[in-house]
Amino acid sequence: MTLQQCRYLVEIARCRSISKAAAVLCVTQPSLSRSMKELEAELSITVFQRTNRGVELTRDGSELLSYAKTLLAQEEAISWRFGKRAAARTKLTVSSQHFGFAAAAAAKLVNSLCGEEYDFTLREGKAEDVAEDVAAGRSSLGVLSVSNWSAELFERCFASRSLTFSPLLSLREHVFIRKEHPLAGRASVSLAELRKFPYFTYRLDDVPLNFAEEFVDAGATDKVVYLNDRGTMNNLLASTDGWNLGTGCIVKDFMNPNIISVPLEEQKELQVGCVKKAGLQLSREAAAFLAYLEKSLKDSAPRQE
Repeated sequence: MTLQQCRYLVEIARCRSISKAAAVLCVTQPSLSRSMKELEAELSITVFQRTNRGVELTRDGSELLSYAKTLLAQEEAISWRFGKRAAARTKLTVSSQHFGFAAAAAAKLVNSLCGEEYDFTLREGKAEDVAEDVAAGRSSLGVLSVSNWSAELFERCFASRSLTFSPLLSLREHVFIRKEHPLAGRASVSLAELRKFPYFTYRLDDVPLNFAEEFVDAGATDKVVYLNDRGTMNNLLASTDGWNLGTGCIVKDFMNPNIISVPLEEQKELQVGCVKKAGLQLSREAAAFLAYLEKSLKDSAPRQE
């Protein structure tokens, strides 16, 4: 039994006439009749019986018709998934540290693709996850920050994995706290002043400190809370006296409005940028995301003193 015979069977059943079905299918009537006889012989059943009103399905023919329709539907699904339509479907995966400005860029990209079919994935994780995703080909583009104390380490990491890092903006490290925090309103704060407040971090115990999104020595804080979700981080920062280190970027609609950022007295520069495979030409969608990312980053960046 072939898919072509399935198409013939479905059309004959619809037209209830071999001659009419032949005209629709653009085949000769003898050829169509011969194909159905071969199908009946192969399955040892009678599919159609002739009547004064044309041809009608037998009981076996009706059951076979349901199978034929299922097979044709599966063929269409496979063609759609792996055929020409799939090739035209936009696909993009971006990995990023837990940055609100990256989520904002993703929203802009999604809105710009409203008339297209697409599969877009935004993977959020730690810095080493981002680099590994891009190196392994799971993501076309990575968004991460490199500090002045970790720059040499990251350079070796990128070189060993044939990655290139393109800085977008240099920022002073900031502290994220809520508006009601006892240290809010200060021109800057020190780690010593933050010591007695809970420190929220995405860094897990088994992650090498060299690749941490931010670094606070264990002796510099009395309370540590480990998180892995940006939404949870936002909620806790907005409702407790906890704090987190980062770029200082406040992204409207992607961060709780009760969160502010204050410069950290311990001077540390962060280079925020994108990492990709060396020599890789970015797709149209990846280039668009990068443009949205750069604008979102600059719009949300803290005022430089």
